[in-house]
Amino acid sequence: MIGFREEHGRRWSRGAVLVVVGLLLGGLRPGVEASQGTTAVASPIPSSLQWQRCDDVPDAECAWLAAPIDPAQPNGPQVRLRLGRLPALDPSRSRGALLLIPGGPGVGITAAGGQFGILRPLFHLDELRQTYDVVTFDPRGIGESSPVRCAPTSLPNVNTSALNGTLSAAEFASLARANATFAESCFTDTGELMDHLSAVDTAADIERIRQALGQDDGLVAYAGSYGTLYATAYLEQYGDHVKALVLDGVVDHSIDLSSYGIRWALSTEDAFGRFSQWCATDPSCALHGQDVSAVFTTVVAAHPEARAMVRARLSAGRNPELGWPVIAELLETLARGGSLAASPEPAASPVPPDPALQSGELGLFRGVLCADFGPKSDDAALAAANAELARQAPHFAWLYPLELPGSCAGWPRAAANPPHRLQVGPHPNVLVANPTHDPATPLVAAVAVWSQIPQAHLLIADVDGHQSLPFSRCAFESQVRFLSDPSSLPATTFCPN
Repeated sequence: MIGFREEHGRRWSRGAVLVVVGLLLGGLRPGVEASQGTTAVASPIPSSLQWQRCDDVPDAECAWLAAPIDPAQPNGPQVRLRLGRLPALDPSRSRGALLLIPGGPGVGITAAGGQFGILRPLFHLDELRQTYDVVTFDPRGIGESSPVRCAPTSLPNVNTSALNGTLSAAEFASLARANATFAESCFTDTGELMDHLSAVDTAADIERIRQALGQDDGLVAYAGSYGTLYATAYLEQYGDHVKALVLDGVVDHSIDLSSYGIRWALSTEDAFGRFSQWCATDPSCALHGQDVSAVFTTVVAAHPEARAMVRARLSAGRNPELGWPVIAELLETLARGGSLAASPEPAASPVPPDPALQSGELGLFRGVLCADFGPKSDDAALAAANAELARQAPHFAWLYPLELPGSCAGWPRAAANPPHRLQVGPHPNVLVANPTHDPATPLVAAVAVWSQIPQAHLLIADVDGHQSLPFSRCAFESQVRFLSDPSSLPATTFCPN
């Protein structure tokens, strides 16, 4: 049994949190839509899962589950979903299955680091196995779940076109043409599945997984990062089937992709600033006593690929094996003339690389993102926003053209699941959680989503890193407690550093 501390910090009213966070992060207004969501009906699963040893995870079991490519056509072509399970260490004490909903888009059982791969120790899975059968899956188009395929020769080569962080309107137009060519290859090589990669489609898969796992009294799940968008889509469609759901490191689907990209670049800049402050005060930093900003600028001019490596490791916060110390050693090595090969071994990151090295992985990332947020086509507006962002986030404005919203510039399909405020009823069995300094999913996004789910709980952890559970013991224990009994937590919880 996992031990819990009794104290979990101060308790705030919903209104107080909205006011305080709004003042800090941009004027968020209190206000909750109380419209009721509808519960979709999925076809019953006729047989139980057949678990057997996984080939790529020694102590895990895998199973396969069929799901319709188009959830609206249950008897149409199927996709095969691979599920993975770490059985409870003591089956007699197991509370049943805990489903981990992967993020990314692109993370799976072992894909892009994987819930059962390098992410496993960060997320305390062996501790969770004390009381749960821990289950995750390769979402459709990922890993071994009918992976997306694209033509490698169509991959847009834009990695060196935005070294200063900005593209002009003409360059955005050129990027859009390259993206469109690449996207069409994905639709050709992947087929019908490419048109069904939205969070709504994955939510239907999660409902089939819930049934197959025998969670007859409701879904018990933890969703992190982009997985929170899958989970909120599930909440809208199958809200009556949720027993306990944690959303951690939250994606806000009520804003457009340009706003999403701006928030991401600004929060990454904030994380880099905190890393720089740590180097200034902590002698253990390999760059202690140096101008970290100047070192970074010099290094990335010679090694542009170092930008993405630093960005990824900021998601690991102060973790000594993955985060700030590794960033400092990497930059120090490159600054004194070393090569990437001679730099510290690139440690695994809690987020997938950007962009994915293989064309199908990049196609999957864009296929999901653009299905949920839609194409971007106003080149002049994108260029203007990009130029302004470069003044506010000088080290990471390049994320805007090369990641969000640049990934969907020229995308040839309309959004299947356009941005909107959540349409759900009261859900006291949902916990929204976020760090105060998350480089990928800023706190303002979590509070915005919390304000859209009446009666949901909120947890804020005063830590650095992407998602609160890996970096705050208080957040981990609070979330495990909530999963077993949502009524055990107050409406709001603050976990100090």
